[in-house]
Amino acid sequence: MAQRVFFINKLHPGVDPDDYEAWIRRVDYPIARAQGAILAYTVTRIDGTLSGEGSSPYSHLEVIDITNLDEYRALGAKPEFVQLLSEWSEFVAEALMVHGTVID
Repeated sequence: MAQRVFFINKLHPGVDPDDYEAWIRRVDYPIARAQGAILAYTVTRIDGTLSGEGSSPYSHLEVIDITNLDEYRALGAKPEFVQLLSEWSEFVAEALMVHGTVID
């Protein structure tokens, strides 16, 4: 069964979303998408709540289709991922990180 990882992110105060999204395109996507453990990876800017009332406490949603959780977790030891996560944390103040199995 397919496995998926989600990051629901809140940017640091004062971080320009355009700067974060440019970094995603320039750095994050190329490194992440080149990994064998990652089958697909997209980031979505959260524009608001579905009801239209109030605002979301989160700004971006990352959806990552993976081969399996152990292979994905092992990426964290790779030097390029250590650097990637260091840069990512300069933009992201808080992230809810969850994983699950896709229901076919």
